[in-house]
Amino acid sequence: MRPSSYNTKQGEAVLSYIASLQGKHVTVEQIAAHFEKEEINIGVTTIYRHLDKLVAGGEVRKYIIDGVAGACYQYAADEPEPDRDHFHLKCESCGQLYHLQCDMLDELARHVAQEHDFQINPMKTVFYGKCEACLHND
Repeated sequence: MRPSSYNTKQGEAVLSYIASLQGKHVTVEQIAAHFEKEEINIGVTTIYRHLDKLVAGGEVRKYIIDGVAGACYQYAADEPEPDRDHFHLKCESCGQLYHLQCDMLDELARHVAQEHDFQINPMKTVFYGKCEACLHND
């Protein structure tokens, strides 16, 4: 991971917060709400600016899943195998996004490519359902 070329307090706060989430995805709105709750004055525009720099520097990954919800971000060092493509699971109740690296789905993608002449893009493939926590809350 390359260290960022800027070291402002706000930029460090954004990176520190995302890193503290231990692999969870977060939206700009969630980041802004966190700083507001902590009474840290960082505006939404500033958050976007720092996220753009962190994404460009490879420290944070940006995911746009369905084109409806905003982008979400994840600390890059928290990806188990960052160079391996992966599918996504999205909880319809809480909105949490999970990475899914699964040999069976990789085999399905190969089958579809070979037998049906269609290339699946795992990074843009999302399976919708309910996470374990939301299933227990129902």
